[in-house]
Amino acid sequence: MTANFWRHLWRGLLAQALALVLAGSVLADDLVIPGSGNPEYVLAQLAKAFNARQAQHRVVVPPSTGTAGALRDVGEGISPIGRVGRPLKEDESRQGFIFIPLGRDPVVVAAGAGVTVRDITASQLVDIYSGKVSNWSELGGKPAPIRAVGRENSDASRQALNRIIKPFKDVTFGPAIKTVNLDPHLIALLDRYPTSLGFLNRSALAACTTRVVHLTLDGVAPTPENVDKGRYPAWVELGLIHKPNTLTPAARAFVDFIRSPEGNGILRQHGILPPAKVG
Repeated sequence: MTANFWRHLWRGLLAQALALVLAGSVLADDLVIPGSGNPEYVLAQLAKAFNARQAQHRVVVPPSTGTAGALRDVGEGISPIGRVGRPLKEDESRQGFIFIPLGRDPVVVAAGAGVTVRDITASQLVDIYSGKVSNWSELGGKPAPIRAVGRENSDASRQALNRIIKPFKDVTFGPAIKTVNLDPHLIALLDRYPTSLGFLNRSALAACTTRVVHLTLDGVAPTPENVDKGRYPAWVELGLIHKPNTLTPAARAFVDFIRSPEGNGILRQHGILPPAKVG
């Protein structure tokens, strides 16, 4: 065989080896952010923008495992950073978790695309979930069964409503209410049933594939402006968590991007009031 053949073969093998090394370095610096469904959609949009503007790091936002999943994975060192739908509790802070706020996100009482009602009162919400009201005609809408979807008391969106509607905290859901544990399940039901009803933070509802209706609550729209002015008190505080001195270069770079004007702009585009404006 000619020297030219061996030279080309060597170059080919060298190129393949270099490609494997580079691929390994990229995979080693991937950042997977597990956890809550509340910030899942907006973090996916932030990750998309971050990944497009640089090639050194890659952020992945997997399906929801809940805030409990973030605490577990970060606590066990599986991931350097996780996503949560609420601030840390005192015992979680004592365990060494650190909270990075993303901002306040209005909790929306949302109805399926076929619902004609546009406003709901706090007392009506309690009546629906207790089973006293079961048809949209009882609220002035077109006759149709209300397919209400509930959340457990530990859910961040449920806690936000519990905070401002005292009877809601103690309500016993009626037998027709379907309770789900994860945000994607709620979104799927809102999309599937045109006369459904549920509640979830505004940015997460952007994952719906149908035109769900954002109801005003006691006449007040669930907007970041109304949250900022204190007129709409139902909101969740989204964030990231990590342990001390565990942030990888990819995690630090992504957090810096979120805090940048571009990152803050993406948060605002999705209805979130960034920390700089909270107060």
